[in-house]
Amino acid sequence: MSVCKLIDRICLILYRAGGILLLAIMVCVVLDVAARAIFSATGGAIDLTFPGGIELVKYGLLFAILLAFPYAIDKGQLIVDLFTQKMSPTTIVRIDSFYTMVFGVFGGLLCWRFVDAWHNAQMSQELTQDLLIPLSNIYFLATIPLGLMALRGVSVGLAGLATGKEVSQ
Repeated sequence: MSVCKLIDRICLILYRAGGILLLAIMVCVVLDVAARAIFSATGGAIDLTFPGGIELVKYGLLFAILLAFPYAIDKGQLIVDLFTQKMSPTTIVRIDSFYTMVFGVFGGLLCWRFVDAWHNAQMSQELTQDLLIPLSNIYFLATIPLGLMALRGVSVGLAGLATGKEVSQ
């Protein structure tokens, strides 16, 4: 199995994990709203509320998006037909590949920024407000899908630029 195929498979697994995480976020929101409704309806006699629901949703959404990025980097690129209608298919693929490669570089820059944030959070021992999770752990975990996004974006972009053919998954 080639390295590109291995990266694609890992990215597909992360993409699916992001979808599962999105479902978990929805369950968390429903449970939080229901618990608050019960608390309100009983005048506080029944307290099923849990601290940190908003943080769970906030960081869950962050990771749902980050986990989807690596696989979706080359999907759904918009090409305006007005500018490309007279171009050859090879030129259109090369433009799309260049854009994908630049998006991969952007992912690399985001990864680098999260590595810097991870280092700073380790030095300051900063925690999340409600759940008291070390922010360094969150930032470190964020670097993984962003690094894969960079690898996949650059590899798919370079392959498309070199061949002039769309890279299939």
